[in-house]
Amino acid sequence: MINPTEIEQYFDTNLAACRGADISLFYPDSRSMRYRPKLRATEFCKKCKVIQGCLDYALRFEPLGIWGGTNEVEREILRRQEKINLPMERSQSVAVRRALRSGRIKKQIEQLKNG
Repeated sequence: MINPTEIEQYFDTNLAACRGADISLFYPDSRSMRYRPKLRATEFCKKCKVIQGCLDYALRFEPLGIWGGTNEVEREILRRQEKINLPMERSQSVAVRRALRSGRIKKQIEQLKNG
């Protein structure tokens, strides 16, 4: 559950482009978490004034959904690069666990390191 005190430390939610949008757009079920749902959700992110604060918050607290223009796997890659850990009570999503098991996250991090 989102803690309003925590989130407001990172960005003003009143300025978020997605404020008032259908939340299911940002939390597509794992079977449909493909190109199209992320594209629709990130249309809000592209015009958002608080995208960086949203991403900073999500890296520290949000294992699920689209936040700061990123999906669950993209944020996990950033967390590993930045050495950020989610709180223990926030478990990784199914998509992240699959990507870890398949080696996809490790491969992408290596590719980023090697340019």
